[in-house]
Amino acid sequence: MNRGHGSVLGPVFAYERIAASRRWQGYALRSFFVACLLAALISTWWNRPGIRNTATLQALAALGQDFYLAAIGTQLTLVMLAAPAATAGAICLDRARGTLTHLLMTDLTDREIVLGKLAARLLPVLGLVGCALPVTALLALLGGVDSLAIVGAFLVTVGMAVLGCCLALLISLWAGKTHEALLGTYAVWGIWMLAAPMVAQLNRTFGLGISSPFNAAPPFDLAFAPYWRPGRVDMGDYFAFLGLTLGVSAALTVVAVVRLRPVCTRENVRKRRPLAERWARLGPLLGRLTAWTEQLPSPSLDGNPVLWREWHRNRPSLAARIVGAVFVALTTLFSLIACFSSGPSATAAWVNGLQVSVGMLLLSVTAATSLAEERVRGSLDVLMSTPLETHEIVLGKWLSCFRRVPALAVLPAIVVLASAQRGHGLPSMLVTVLFVLCCGAAVTSVGLAFATWVSRLGRAVALTITLYVFFTVGCMFLALLTGHSPAAEGAMMISPFFGPGELAFDASGTRGEWSGHLAWGFFWSLCYAAASGALLAATLITFNRCLGRVENGVRFRRQTRADEPARGAELVGESVPVA
Repeated sequence: MNRGHGSVLGPVFAYERIAASRRWQGYALRSFFVACLLAALISTWWNRPGIRNTATLQALAALGQDFYLAAIGTQLTLVMLAAPAATAGAICLDRARGTLTHLLMTDLTDREIVLGKLAARLLPVLGLVGCALPVTALLALLGGVDSLAIVGAFLVTVGMAVLGCCLALLISLWAGKTHEALLGTYAVWGIWMLAAPMVAQLNRTFGLGISSPFNAAPPFDLAFAPYWRPGRVDMGDYFAFLGLTLGVSAALTVVAVVRLRPVCTRENVRKRRPLAERWARLGPLLGRLTAWTEQLPSPSLDGNPVLWREWHRNRPSLAARIVGAVFVALTTLFSLIACFSSGPSATAAWVNGLQVSVGMLLLSVTAATSLAEERVRGSLDVLMSTPLETHEIVLGKWLSCFRRVPALAVLPAIVVLASAQRGHGLPSMLVTVLFVLCCGAAVTSVGLAFATWVSRLGRAVALTITLYVFFTVGCMFLALLTGHSPAAEGAMMISPFFGPGELAFDASGTRGEWSGHLAWGFFWSLCYAAASGALLAATLITFNRCLGRVENGVRFRRQTRADEPARGAELVGESVPVA
């Protein structure tokens, strides 16, 4: 713990490393990560019933290739989601608590603080990657799996883990809340993954010749290249990708070290202007539009004080507004392209599937942090000490997150109506809206439940996102393993990506499965609604117990005047006649 121990990383790293190693949750997280890999392998093996009867060399080689794709895909997806969650609150939470100010008053340098926090949170993420190495190394024994491909995939995974941690740490320097740092990091991931297909769609629609700057080695394409594009990549490409990601990560870390003290020690002494006045400086139209939006109906203070507080308190920062504006602009642009495009209906399906799934991912981050951030900061203790009842606090938090969901259903409904044929538009639109609303309610309930049951902010966010990704991608993968059949497609309708996309595809096409998929969409909507209600009820029941709140004055029925003397007599030990 002294200054001589770890002269590069400093005592911050030594303290946080020892504290993290003594928590059982870290071991449970690694076990869960390996369990996910084994589940993916078992599902892949179950899809090949012939391998259990005739295990030929060719069959084992084909099985090894499927194992490679399943294990590496699961590993890379979980790391890209877990790495930003590990460092998103490294600076903003300590700054909100006040502990970062105490660190800045010591003789610790900015380099020791930043590198110590980054290294302490990066080690568990790299530990996850290390746990997956023995599992994937055993795949080479089956044949069909190149050892160099496994090494290359792990180089890609390590590069993405380091880049995700460094990017989230830098964004948390300016972000006021943890979920804003996560939203910024996931927005960068989304642009990186989807920029090339979006630019290709724009070129096809408008006849442009734009070249995407993000075509250089997306991580999934590079990890699966030995089987998707054999002979196109070699180990030099993997080392180049690792060097590029480490170089960018080093640059982001240097910026965080240089800007740590200026950003965290400045004081905003200027009076905060109203939102309409600030936007009016950018243009009179924006000022009038913002003034009009501020006059829209909002919750009353007497109705639900928690909802009113969240409605006015939870103002997004500039970075969160930029991410939201980019998301709205892209979804609006491609929704218009899907509405006015002619020919195949795949465009409408992809647009609806992506905008609903990405919107639900952002909602899951916000829902998990709405209560967990206040729990970490300590402001939830003040809220629980008020005379407010528990159901008012929980429902106020739930409604403050769910209010974003109806906006996510507007554009998908317009796309379905605009691209529908043969009278399929109205039923498909109604089921799409119902699916989005019920799925959003379930995501909100899951995030609020994990924030109540898990005390650690990062773990609550990681569990919420992992569960959401399982239902979005994992259920599709498991259903595909059973073969292409109407029942498999119906099971895949549970996915927030496949469900809205398939409804849009069927409404604009001429396939005979239209009514079947419509029934499946309605069924999964009811399942999401039931799951949302059950999780919300469980959160209400366990809220006081998990957070240590003693709620006085809770009555299952209203006290009558005849009950009051009996209660008073019992307190003084007098006997009361019972009628």
